[in-house]
Amino acid sequence: MTDAQKIIELESIVHKYINFFIFFDIVFFVLIFIGIVLLIRFLKSKKNLKSSNEYILYTIQGQEAERAHIARELHDTVAQDLRYCRNLLQKKDAHENMRQVVSILEKTLTEVRQISYNLSPTDITKKDIKASLVNLCTSMTEVSGISFRISIPDGTKTSFLTESDVLNLYRIVQESFTNVIKHANATEVVTLLRNETENEKSGLYIFISDDGCGFDVDIKNYGDSTHFGLIGMRKRSQLIGADLSISSKQGEGTQISIYKAFKNTDAIQAYGGI
Repeated sequence: MTDAQKIIELESIVHKYINFFIFFDIVFFVLIFIGIVLLIRFLKSKKNLKSSNEYILYTIQGQEAERAHIARELHDTVAQDLRYCRNLLQKKDAHENMRQVVSILEKTLTEVRQISYNLSPTDITKKDIKASLVNLCTSMTEVSGISFRISIPDGTKTSFLTESDVLNLYRIVQESFTNVIKHANATEVVTLLRNETENEKSGLYIFISDDGCGFDVDIKNYGDSTHFGLIGMRKRSQLIGADLSISSKQGEGTQISIYKAFKNTDAIQAYGGI
């Protein structure tokens, strides 16, 4: 074998090794890339699981708190009124107390209806968030004595909202109203429901403001009982992909903003859904 042939053979061997190492490097980096992707997915899944577990725990706590609240309402209002009616009817001159008994029973019936409405407002099933919030404001005004006013410009579009959107937006507003009644010492609550204006993202905007005492908005304190309702509002907004912001200062009332992005359901259906 001549020197030229040996050189050609060596070059061939070198090329084979080079190609081998290039192929090895490519496979190695592909495996590394796949490993990183899988690791990221694993970490995300653990984070999502943790978030899911936290939400489940919150849901259970919320259910227990709601049950305790309903039990207190039934005990402090309905049960006591019924006991009083029973005592009146057990007296010898029961017939003279009938007018008072009827009055108490009418009051009790109103309270039961209010509890039932708070649990499952009938308007929500109609997917009409505007009518639901108008009725909620009327109901809250009658129950609390606080003036709950609402403004909805003509032509405000809400038809893109799903049933889940309507239910959760309603519950967020309802919880904010309940917080006002319990804690704010306010005389007036104003709610504005509208679509976007110039330079705003398209969608539905809900603004709630009260003239109450306000509070220190500190996310670190959301875990305590005072802010339990705020946790629920934030969880519900996250559930439907809405933005929620709360602004408040001691002595200056509270302002709540909710934004739900516009969803073109017609376009989604035209492309076969998502």
